[in-house]
Amino acid sequence: MSRVKLYWNYATRSLRRGGQRTLLAIFCIAVGVMAIVSLELVGNMVNTALTGNVRAGNGGDISVRNDITPFNADQLGTFARLQAGGTLTEYTAVVDEQVHAQVNGQPQAFLMTAADPAVFPLGGQPDFADPSNGTLSSIVSGTTVVVTQSLLSQLGVSKGDSLTIHSPTDGRSFTATIGGVLYTSGFFDQPEMVTSLDMYKTLPSTEGLDPQYNAVYANVPGHTDANQDKAKAAITQALPTATVTTTKDELKQNESAVQNLRYFLEIVGLLALLIGGVGIINTMQVLLRRRHIEIAMLKTSGYRQFDLYGLFGVEAGLLGFIGGVVGALAGILAGLAVKTIVENAVMLHLDFTVDPLTVLAGVAIGFFTALIFGIMPIVQASQVRPQAVIRELPEGNTAASVLLSIALVALLCVLFFVMSAVILGNVVLAIFVVAIGAVVLGILSAAFTLVVLLISRLPVPEKLNIGLVAMVVAGLVVFGGLTWLSISKGWSGIPIMAGLFTVLSLGGLVVVFLPRTPKSNVKMALRNIGRQRSRTVTTLVALFIGVFSIGLILALGIGIRDNINSLLATGTTYNSFILVSAQDKPAVDHELSKISGIRGQLVNTIAEVNPVSVDGRPIAPIIAGGIRGGSATVLNREELISYVSQPVGYDLVAGSFPDVQIVKGRNDTAPGRKLNAGDAGTNNVIMPLRSTIAPLNLKLGSQIVMVGQDGKTTRTVTVVGFYTTSSISLTLGGMVTDNTVPIALANGHVLYAYSLNVDPKQSAAVLNKVQAAVPNAETLNLAQITVLINSILNNLIIMLTAIASLAMIAGVIIIANAVALAMLERRRELGILKSVGHTSRSVLSEVLLENGVIGFTGGVLAMILVALALFILGLVIKSLNFGVETGLVLAIIFTTAAVCMIVATAVAWNATRVRPLEVLRYE
Repeated sequence: MSRVKLYWNYATRSLRRGGQRTLLAIFCIAVGVMAIVSLELVGNMVNTALTGNVRAGNGGDISVRNDITPFNADQLGTFARLQAGGTLTEYTAVVDEQVHAQVNGQPQAFLMTAADPAVFPLGGQPDFADPSNGTLSSIVSGTTVVVTQSLLSQLGVSKGDSLTIHSPTDGRSFTATIGGVLYTSGFFDQPEMVTSLDMYKTLPSTEGLDPQYNAVYANVPGHTDANQDKAKAAITQALPTATVTTTKDELKQNESAVQNLRYFLEIVGLLALLIGGVGIINTMQVLLRRRHIEIAMLKTSGYRQFDLYGLFGVEAGLLGFIGGVVGALAGILAGLAVKTIVENAVMLHLDFTVDPLTVLAGVAIGFFTALIFGIMPIVQASQVRPQAVIRELPEGNTAASVLLSIALVALLCVLFFVMSAVILGNVVLAIFVVAIGAVVLGILSAAFTLVVLLISRLPVPEKLNIGLVAMVVAGLVVFGGLTWLSISKGWSGIPIMAGLFTVLSLGGLVVVFLPRTPKSNVKMALRNIGRQRSRTVTTLVALFIGVFSIGLILALGIGIRDNINSLLATGTTYNSFILVSAQDKPAVDHELSKISGIRGQLVNTIAEVNPVSVDGRPIAPIIAGGIRGGSATVLNREELISYVSQPVGYDLVAGSFPDVQIVKGRNDTAPGRKLNAGDAGTNNVIMPLRSTIAPLNLKLGSQIVMVGQDGKTTRTVTVVGFYTTSSISLTLGGMVTDNTVPIALANGHVLYAYSLNVDPKQSAAVLNKVQAAVPNAETLNLAQITVLINSILNNLIIMLTAIASLAMIAGVIIIANAVALAMLERRRELGILKSVGHTSRSVLSEVLLENGVIGFTGGVLAMILVALALFILGLVIKSLNFGVETGLVLAIIFTTAAVCMIVATAVAWNATRVRPLEVLRYE
């Protein structure tokens, strides 16, 4: 017991005496724990939102959707028969439609659900934001509707406001009053409006159509998996084109998505923890190196090596515990910020909750991290020989000490792997992460060791000499030539890097003409970088990881966004689109005839049909062969159904032909042909190339039987070719045929898709004018698509950058750690400098220059690798042009250098103002 008390008293007193060094060690641990706890808390919130109440998210035990072709009366009768037979206990059919409303003169499209509020949704009542105790049955009635928070934000309206709603599908319209607001979560996870089905059925349809039911939700006896599987089998057999999802299916999908997200978040947290652990090693080494005399005295007093392990182990454990507590508390606050960012990126409401087990686990992680990374400095310090310390003899590196260091590094890797496996809950993934991490860190450390050696040996001559001039000229030739070559070859990102090194080469001449004090500061800064080479290398590695992660995310995100925008701008002949019914077509034609400046116009017909068979094979087993997610060799259900249930017609008689390239199908020996005027009035079709893979396996001459929405009109079409297209079109991508096929199958309810080529500046005005004259017309232009895509990408970039910034924060702590340790080790040196005439300002400027060079070097190396990675990606994906913007490169490099200098200033400010007498007397 007395030994334990000794360990405790010694450790606590050492930590108190450590002062700033103790705080640095605590911060190193805290930043890693903060990352782990905050990301784990957000992962828990996402998990709760997606898997907490699966029945609610699925709309009931079973959800059945038929988005391409709505359910007809006979198909809805299937559910009534299953309920009568006891397979289902209840069901409700709903209408999900994309509708639009005019808000501030601009059309806004969103999802509207018309349902029976007395029973919908079957999975339980949703959560109301306003009123907090609201229910659908008490609010939704007549034209009073409820909306989700995300739709309220999108439209810029408030509860109590009124909107005029238009449905382009069946021509219904009404004025809705917002009576309540739902949280965007669970079943209602997107911008959505819920209205009364009874009211909706009373609205007149300009198409003369009954409500288009495209979703049915049902419950089964006991809500059991067995009964759900039984009902799913019966529904799939009766409705082969419908997508049937049970709660078990929904849970499996959500769990897979959540698990992948959690793995990503946990790996980022482990990265921050690893960087913090390196800081622990540095700090503990300095803490214990300054106690060599103390350690020698303890050994001469009879304390064994095991006792020293205990003394320093308790100290490391206390550091870890305190750092874990601080990091866990900071992680709760950081989790709140990350939650908001994730919500905006994925449009999902997350309830902020603090899991006590996660917080306690964070404290435990901090404790074990300090012990794991403290083992190396503790064991190395315990090897000190009292005789060597007392006589001040250099011990040097012996073969035994080198082998010990290697063994300690191996032990550290094993222990970190064990902790990673516990955090990830996946041994195989932990092995992969730790192995890849060890290899990458080893390569980076070796490369940065050479870089640090080179920087520390850069000459700072007192006057011009031939050697310096030759070196500068060589640098100008090499980097200037590389700049010219990269510009001529169009290598984005490389010119600015080469240009920076060209400027730095000239900087070698500038240094010669500096006054003596600044010149000496430059020389000391460069030499100091190489004095503690291992510490500088670890600082560079930590900086590099953070800057590379952020730089790659930003550069890749901006590159993808620019490629998509360029493709949208140049990859299509048309930039404005209108979708109308047959009844509204004359009004649209009349309105377009009055508008000047339309440089091109294409009109297609579209029908929604039900496939019956392919080459004599019933459609049900073919669709069953589609896998979820799809692949290069197998279609998924949704893609398969889209190919055979929505024929698009061209006016072949008038010479309107699809802009496609005919290619050889996978199951043919020769390519087919394009559609021509001779195909007018026939049932010939061309299909996308992917329709030749399983389970469709189409070939030239394949025949597809389809039935119209009336359930009576049938057409058998014959495949005469397979196509690919390089242009963007809202109508190409599926079955293409003559106008007569969709018109016949639509039974009077054919849709007309207008593709217009309009001056981009006038596109919105033209479409608004058409929609004002024809309220039921659905319009879209490329600008709207671009804004939507950019919004999604920007939110994802912000989310990923924020998450990667946690690793960058760990790197900043490492910088602060390195500066503070350097100031502690150089106290005597600082005193001597000040005693010979250096001011606090000049000493601080040397520290700033030293760390500015480190930050600049880390930023440049990281962005060089980012540019190289994107250059290679551009070679692999030849159709896309990935590059790094000059402004982004400069911003990241100089921001990194500035952050390093600011941190160095904050840490070194007091140290550089030390009194020479005080230092020289006591050091």
